[in-house]
Amino acid sequence: MQNFLTFGVRYRALTALFIAAITIACATGLGKLRVDTSFDSLISDSDPTKVIYEKIKDEFGSDNTTMIYVRASNLWTEDRISALQDMHFALEDLPFVERVDSLFNVRSIRDRSGMIESSTVLDGVPYDDEEMQQAHDNALYSPLIVGNFISTDGNVTAINVSIIKDPNDPDFDRNAYLAIENAISPYRSAFDEVFQVGPPRVNQDTETNLFDDLGLLVPLSLGVLTATILVFLRSAFAPIIPMITSAISLVWAFGLMGYLGIPVNILSAMVPSLVIVIGSTEDTHMLAGYLSGLHLGDKTATASEKRRLATLFLIRHLGLPLILTSVTTTLGFAANGMADISLVRDFAFSASVAIAGNGIITLLLVPLMLSLFGPLRSRLHAAATNDGTTTSHGDQTIRGPVAFILKFCRAAAGKPHMVIGITLPILVIFGIFAFQTKVSNDPIAAFKSYHPLVQDVNKLADTLSGMEIFYINLDSSQPDAFKKPENLQKLADIKKYILADGRFDNALSIADHLSLVNREFHGGDAAMMTVPNSEQLVDQYLLFFQRSDLENYVSHDFQRANIVVRHNIHNSHDLKQAVADLEAKARAIAGPDIRVNLVGQNLMINNAAEDLIKAQVQSVALLLAVIFVMMSLVYTSTIGGLLSLIPNIIPIVIVFGIMGMFDIPLNPGTATVAVIAIGIAIDDTIHLLSSYAQESRLTVDRLEAVRRTVSSQAIPAISTSVALTAGFVVLLWSNFTILAQFGGLSAIAMITALLADLVITPVLLSYVRLVGLYEILSLKVGQELINNSLLFKDMSRYQIRKAILLSEVVEFKKGDRLVDQGSIGRDMYFILSGSASVSLERDGHTTALATLKEGAVLGELGFVHEQERTANVDALSDGEMLLFNADTVRRNMRLYPHIAAKLNLNIARILGARLAETSSRLSDSHRKKDA
Repeated sequence: MQNFLTFGVRYRALTALFIAAITIACATGLGKLRVDTSFDSLISDSDPTKVIYEKIKDEFGSDNTTMIYVRASNLWTEDRISALQDMHFALEDLPFVERVDSLFNVRSIRDRSGMIESSTVLDGVPYDDEEMQQAHDNALYSPLIVGNFISTDGNVTAINVSIIKDPNDPDFDRNAYLAIENAISPYRSAFDEVFQVGPPRVNQDTETNLFDDLGLLVPLSLGVLTATILVFLRSAFAPIIPMITSAISLVWAFGLMGYLGIPVNILSAMVPSLVIVIGSTEDTHMLAGYLSGLHLGDKTATASEKRRLATLFLIRHLGLPLILTSVTTTLGFAANGMADISLVRDFAFSASVAIAGNGIITLLLVPLMLSLFGPLRSRLHAAATNDGTTTSHGDQTIRGPVAFILKFCRAAAGKPHMVIGITLPILVIFGIFAFQTKVSNDPIAAFKSYHPLVQDVNKLADTLSGMEIFYINLDSSQPDAFKKPENLQKLADIKKYILADGRFDNALSIADHLSLVNREFHGGDAAMMTVPNSEQLVDQYLLFFQRSDLENYVSHDFQRANIVVRHNIHNSHDLKQAVADLEAKARAIAGPDIRVNLVGQNLMINNAAEDLIKAQVQSVALLLAVIFVMMSLVYTSTIGGLLSLIPNIIPIVIVFGIMGMFDIPLNPGTATVAVIAIGIAIDDTIHLLSSYAQESRLTVDRLEAVRRTVSSQAIPAISTSVALTAGFVVLLWSNFTILAQFGGLSAIAMITALLADLVITPVLLSYVRLVGLYEILSLKVGQELINNSLLFKDMSRYQIRKAILLSEVVEFKKGDRLVDQGSIGRDMYFILSGSASVSLERDGHTTALATLKEGAVLGELGFVHEQERTANVDALSDGEMLLFNADTVRRNMRLYPHIAAKLNLNIARILGARLAETSSRLSDSHRKKDA
């Protein structure tokens, strides 16, 4: 691993060439990048209704309908009706239009003095006031027209444009929107207000706002990043590095997307901001490590040597955490790839590739840059003062805002019972609210309430009906089923339920058309707005319609009927409940002999909301499992795995609790918060655990090791968390609600994770001792020393190294007193290097008993049972020894019972050997006396 981390320092030209070559290759793919804002990306690939939907759409026409809203204070003038007619024809001429419905082709049926008149509302432009008034009256007379094509006051009308989308044209929605705009623009001046709402408009506004977001959020993110790093690291050079690494990683990610045909969507548009902020976290850790290396390094060295030593210092102390955090952050984004919704999957790919690329670039390029151009002094550390603005850490002193935060964290960490007592009730409360979180996947809900699109959609719904359409399709096996009055009555009953329920705006079926004719045959009596009571009447009434009037409502063989429902529900939770109630009622009304299917593009989008929950649970579970296994392996204990999860589960509980508390839905934006937050927040946890493992090697005092750990990690943890929080807060300025919600919730998650890492994690660490796998594998222990030592008999090299790392390494100088006769202690020592003499003081005389060399064990009796030391031990030369404190080893070995058992057995063997040796000496002494 060290070879990889120092590769950039050792092979600078080769590293620069490697990064430049990949960057140039990826840059050529940027030209192939495309944008996809279509509704298709919101639909689950596994939706079971998709096949049924396509079949019904082919038979009854597309539900992809754009509605042209036209308003004028006096709509019924010759000039305006003429402009309206020209607009209708212009729309019909568009190549992608399946049909256009307006007052010029919608049928009006009316009794006039005993004669049934069947005609379109407008058959051309009326040229006198009488004809104009008659057309006006016909439009407002028909219940099939009012609310669908004309408002109740007669001043608003709609032209409904059914569109056939080309699935092979990625730019279809943009082109369709522009074509419709070009068709209606020449006539805008004739009316007070004209606009279009429908999928092309939604997708075009999404794309426009997407690019607006890029233009606004990227500079804001850069500004936030620069300001944060300057405040915390106090180096003008510091912000340059993350800008370079972020820019290169974005070229890699978006270039690959271009080559692979993966489009930019509403979510992946925020990847640049995320990479700028998230990618800077490891840069910040490395810069903080480099500045610490400068502070602790040789002040008399040359400039190049200072940079080299400081760079090696950061690699030595941060190597493993840097790799682990890059992996976990990448996993956090990649875990979203399990979603069935392509919008989320494409975002997962772009973000994970960008973050992974940023990790590789950072690990290779940052050491190279620091070794060449790094600053030569650190303003981060200063001599201690007495003004309370500095905090010492060994030879280092931290000053500024971090010092105040650090004091609070230390004070909290010193009261573990209070911390746990406060944390648990908070988690319970937020956990309860978390279960109240709802789901939403509606594209209109992605926009903020004041957006012109949302206002236009609501205006259409208020004056006519909602823009959203779905079908209730009834399928019978009987020929001419929907010529039978009893089946037509079922259609009427379903509509009656819809209107009485009130959640949907309107519904139309063949039953409405036939009921209208029936009413007019009875002199316009409203009480006769009912389906005809015989098949003969049905056949007679059908003669008043052309096939084009009914093709959206009934199949040519009358075995299948279609109810077209319009609504303005843009909350997936509410729509799901309304549709479920409607479906249950429709099936009950239809009976067992008629199959009922509710289908529509907006329903499939809504169905995908449930997949968001499923994908979220799977992604979080997978990520937590991977992190648990990985951290358990790295720290050679499941306790290490659990410790890494606890402080990172807390932010997720808080975030989901806030969502439930403030009715923030789980949508394509907020659905990614959990796994991303875990992937990012685990970074600081890993750095804390790694630093604690290192500090524990230097002292057996766990609280002191925790204090040193928090002090050493405070600056990078706080600075990166603040940078991340500020970077996510920037997303509040997005044009999209879902991105603003994502940003706000992620910011809360980052602050919560910081508090958990600096307050809760230290409390947990104070109860355990961790040993890293890398430390075990890299520990240098002489094979001969191991083989000759009874202390490590029958133990594997791995177990020996782990046992050694659970002890404390103590250096000694020639002449040092290692053990004092008469003192009481529970420490056992194992000499790694050097030698010592054992002597006995009695009656003013000193008797040399033995000379101990490498591999010798001393103090084992006191380790087993507290008692006075029976001899002095003095160092004969400089050396090192391992100190095994009985109480510390007992606590630490609870995590490693197999090693504890072997170690205790070997200590018993040593004591047995010493006892046998002592018995032998006593026996020899008695024989000599007897002789």
